[in-house]
Amino acid sequence: MDKELWRSATSDVFLDPWLRQLIGDADMPARKIRPSRYSVTGYVPTTKGARAQDAESSLEHDFLTLLEYDRRVERYVAQPFTLEWRDTVGAKRHYTPDVIVKYSFRAMRTDPSLRTTVFEVKPRAVLKADWLELKPKFRCAIGWAREFGCRFHLVTEAEIRTPYLANVRFLLDYRSRHLADHADLIGARQHLIARTLSKLGVTTPKALLETMTSDPQQQAELIPWIWNLINQEFIGVDLSRSLTMVSPIWPTENINLLLETTR
Repeated sequence: MDKELWRSATSDVFLDPWLRQLIGDADMPARKIRPSRYSVTGYVPTTKGARAQDAESSLEHDFLTLLEYDRRVERYVAQPFTLEWRDTVGAKRHYTPDVIVKYSFRAMRTDPSLRTTVFEVKPRAVLKADWLELKPKFRCAIGWAREFGCRFHLVTEAEIRTPYLANVRFLLDYRSRHLADHADLIGARQHLIARTLSKLGVTTPKALLETMTSDPQQQAELIPWIWNLINQEFIGVDLSRSLTMVSPIWPTENINLLLETTR
């Protein structure tokens, strides 16, 4: 594919440093999201971008939710740019990928296989029905990604709509430290959970609560902090399985740091 065509389609994103301009400064989507009779449109509030990110389908909304929770993801932009090329008969064609994801330096150092990735989100039924139309677009994206040291990856409901997504939706409500009004109360509850969990080792949320207190009201006040500490990776859990009150949980290697800071 002609690199000049790419450049003309994406404005300055290929000028050095192209990645900073694409991810760091991207604000408006390249493709305007309009209501569709085939899907539900909407947006995802984000802490990993300058603005809420538009989603043109419920499946894409679910995928952006996963990106929002993924601690490896530093930034993501929906409908980030439009690629342009000419087909075999010279007709001008366009393709706007669904999402581009930038992973943090720490994540890439931990996992060298990670790199900036362009994602296309499509239901399997749509891929099957529209494959002949979609294939040239995906080939264009693969060529672009290879040219600029990125990856192109296709994801469907099989990879997105799993028990992990249900867990993420639940846990996102417990990310904030502002689950209590006073800083001292926050520290005290976190310290109590961390200290008790360190003694128990592998346990369950139910057993952890019962060990800390037999008072139902106090248990109700403590349970949000268990979910919060899972979000902060002080408590380990297998999120590929449905999260319940009897799911196995355990202290991670970070738990001692929490005990020191909340003492």
